[in-house]
Amino acid sequence: MFRFSFPGLILILVAAIVGRPFAAQPTDDAALLRRVADEVLRQTSRRLIDRSTGQTFTNSAGLPLKPEISIESKFNAWFYQTWLLTDGMRRTASALGEPEYRNYGEQNLAFSYAHLDYFQRQQAAGMKAAPVGDGALSPIGFYFRLTDLWHTGLAPLVVERYAKTKDPRYEPYLARIAEYLAQSARLPDGTLHRARGRLMADDPYMTVPYLVRMHRLTGEARRLDDAVQQLLGTNRLLFHPERGWYRHAWDVKAQAPLGEFWGRANGWMMLTQVELLAALPVSHPARAKVLAVFVAHAEGLRRAQDPAGGWHQLLDHPASWIETSSTGMFVYGLARGVNEGWLDRTWAEPARKGWHALKQKVTAEGDIMDVCGSTDVGDVGYYLKRPRLQGDLHGFGPFLLSAGEILRMGR
Repeated sequence: MFRFSFPGLILILVAAIVGRPFAAQPTDDAALLRRVADEVLRQTSRRLIDRSTGQTFTNSAGLPLKPEISIESKFNAWFYQTWLLTDGMRRTASALGEPEYRNYGEQNLAFSYAHLDYFQRQQAAGMKAAPVGDGALSPIGFYFRLTDLWHTGLAPLVVERYAKTKDPRYEPYLARIAEYLAQSARLPDGTLHRARGRLMADDPYMTVPYLVRMHRLTGEARRLDDAVQQLLGTNRLLFHPERGWYRHAWDVKAQAPLGEFWGRANGWMMLTQVELLAALPVSHPARAKVLAVFVAHAEGLRRAQDPAGGWHQLLDHPASWIETSSTGMFVYGLARGVNEGWLDRTWAEPARKGWHALKQKVTAEGDIMDVCGSTDVGDVGYYLKRPRLQGDLHGFGPFLLSAGEILRMGR
C-alpha cells in the first residue's frame, strides 16, 4: 500500500498541473552541482548507434557505411556547446574536489578520434551522419565543415591536447581551423564576421578561447592581440552604453544593429570577457579596456536582473521567461568577477540571487529546464516565440560553471 504525506501529495499534484518535472532540491549547492554533473556522466554513453535499428557499438572497425550510424549521445557531439561543457566539468571537479569530472572533455575528444576513421569514410562517401539531440545537425559534421564562426566546435580542446601530447592526429584539424580563420571575412579593424555579412554577439566566444590557447602554444603576441580585437571590436558595434547590454547582431552592409537584447547573446559576451580577462597579463596594454568593458556590462546586467534573481529571455521584456543558459552565464561571470577581484564583494549579492533562480531550473534527475533553443535574428515577436527546452546542450555548461564559481565564492 502506498502512503503519501499531505505536503508530498500537494507537491506531486502541483508538478502534474504545471506539466513539468518537480525539482526536489538538495539541501546544499554542492549536492545540486553533483546531481547535474552525474546526470551528464550518465547520459554520456561514448557509443555509436545505428538509428535505423537502435543497435549500439563501441568499435567502429568493419562497420558498414550507413548515414544512420552516428554518435549516440548529444554530449559527445562536435559542437561549441560541448566545449563549454568541458569547461564546466573542469570547474565542477575543482569545486567538489572530485577528479572524476576533470578529464570529461578529454575523454570525449578521445572518443571522437577513436571513431574518426569511420566518420572520414562516411564523409568521403558523401554521407551525413544522422543527427543527435534536439536539432538536425550531424554530430561530427563540424570536424569536416568550417563555413561559419560557430562551426569551430572543439577547437580550444584540440589545441590543448596538441600542446600536451604533440599527437599528429590533431594537426589536420588545427591546420583547417588556421586556414579558415585566415580566410574569414573581417571588418577594417580586424573584427571577424560571418560570410553573409553579419557580426553576431556569440562570434567572439567562438574564436577567443581558441586564440588564447594558440597564444599559449606558440607564444605569439598576435594571437592574444587578435583575441582582444574580437571582443573590443564587437563591443564597439553592439554595446548600448545607456542600457549596458548588447544587441544580438550587426549588419555589415547597412552598418546598423540587428535584433533585440537577447539574453544568451549577452551571455556569450560575458563568457568572452571572462575568458580574456583570465588570459591577459596585468601588463597587457589592453587589459584596462577589457576590464572596463566587463564592468560596464556587469552594471547593465545588474539593472536588468529580475527581482526573483534570474534574467529574462529578452533582457528588457519582463513578460519573457527567466532563461536558464543566460542566467547561468551571468551568474558565472559575476561570481568569477568577485573571486578574481575584478569586482568588489558587493557583487556577490546579485550573483547569489541569480544562483537562487538558477537552482529552480534543475529537475529531480539533474536535467536542465527552460533553455532557449538556437536563435537567429528577428523582431520581438520572433524572440518571444522561441522554444523553451529541457535538456538542451546550451544549459549544462553555464549551470556547471556558475555552480563552481558560487561554491568558490563561499558565503
